[in-house]
Amino acid sequence: MTQRILVELLLFLIPFAVFLIYRAASRDLKIKDRWPLTRLVIIGAVIAVLGLVIPPLLEPREADKCFDPTRLDAEGRIVPAKEIPCIETPLPGSQNQPAQTPTQAPVAPRDTGN
Repeated sequence: MTQRILVELLLFLIPFAVFLIYRAASRDLKIKDRWPLTRLVIIGAVIAVLGLVIPPLLEPREADKCFDPTRLDAEGRIVPAKEIPCIETPLPGSQNQPAQTPTQAPVAPRDTGN
């Protein structure tokens, strides 16, 4: 977590560092003595947000894998979290039985004539 915060902080500070290097390299050119603080903050914020959003979007993901969270089994033992095929994922409220793919589409009660 600390590493992620430091990375975001460094991404935010990139525009300030670039401007500082630019100012240091052009001391002779009589630049105005102001820092464009608002622009630097906006650019730094955009870079930091992009650095937060883009990496998860680029991570590879297996489409047929689901996450089975940590839970207690029937005997009260802890079952650790793991990735399993989605077809074996237990449905909420079931007694740890894998999801069954229906062979026939369910029929609404009003369609049966009852």
